[in-house]
Amino acid sequence: MWSTPERRGELAWGAFCVGCAVAMLAFPQWQTVPFHWIWITLTFLYGFRRWSNAHTAAVLGLVIVVTSVAMLRAVDNNAELSEIPLMTCVFLGMVWHVRRRQEAVDEQRRAADRERAFMHDAAHTLRTPLTVAQGYAEVMLDGLEPGTGAHADATVVLDELRRLARVSDQLLILGTADRSDALLLAPVALDRLARTVAERWTAATGRRVAVRESGPVSVLADESRLRHALDALVENALHATAEGGEVSVGAFTDRGAAILEVADTGPGVAPEDRDRIFGRFARGEDAETRPGTGLGLPIVGAIAAAHGGRVELDGGPGEGAVFRLRLGRPLPATAEAAPQGAPVPGGQAGWAMMTGSRVG
Repeated sequence: MWSTPERRGELAWGAFCVGCAVAMLAFPQWQTVPFHWIWITLTFLYGFRRWSNAHTAAVLGLVIVVTSVAMLRAVDNNAELSEIPLMTCVFLGMVWHVRRRQEAVDEQRRAADRERAFMHDAAHTLRTPLTVAQGYAEVMLDGLEPGTGAHADATVVLDELRRLARVSDQLLILGTADRSDALLLAPVALDRLARTVAERWTAATGRRVAVRESGPVSVLADESRLRHALDALVENALHATAEGGEVSVGAFTDRGAAILEVADTGPGVAPEDRDRIFGRFARGEDAETRPGTGLGLPIVGAIAAAHGGRVELDGGPGEGAVFRLRLGRPLPATAEAAPQGAPVPGGQAGWAMMTGSRVG
């Protein structure tokens, strides 16, 4: 019965209350001190536990009986007993507020679960017809003469279908991105990951993505998800930075945390947009001139949250932008990164890589 830590904690609290009751009897001149400690610790204990109504009533009744008996035997003036109904009313008021807040939190969690399930189902439902439509559009485009109006129209149709497919894939990713139980955990060399991502984007775009070296940095993480987050941030930085500007990737440690950083020399982010850009489907004023779905940064934020970290943004208008993924505590220098895909017990495999953009 007392095998769980919660039950053992309740047993320890019960022993503490018995000790307080004994102290009330042994030191009647100080009886109010242990009396109030019993009620204070009851309030704290309830704040950490979600008791049923029956359990709450049983514990409250037991506390009332114990404190009443101890106080009756410890003092001659029964006027002190008036504190018991007062403390009972205070405790019940706290219980009411805690339950109201917990109900609101539970409803919010259920709403988030429904939203996540909807995104997952919608993305799966849309994937097949979009793939079929995209295939037919490609066949039609191949059969049309370039430069004709029909060819231009078919090109637009194909581009929009590809955009819809990308939105569908990103919705599917977003539905599980913040779930820590879906991580495929293994030691990841962040410095090596930063170099790999920079080299790939340099080769793919013909624009140099610099790497800021600061020594080996490893952390226990899901490498494919971190790669996805870096891809989204680098693509975003390249879109935001004009030719001749600089985009860089780095990995280092700061205040006991492993950091992945992507910086650019673009126009930066306006103060009023610093929170908005992390919302789903948020687009900037230049959204018509830059590709994107508005899901890139929300996915990056969800990936960081799944690792127990967060995304930080530095830089203002005209100063460029610096996005940092603050992850967990770095591994000791002797730890070597495992090959990508080598799981740690408890992780789950499977992650699709799609890229996103800062405000589009």
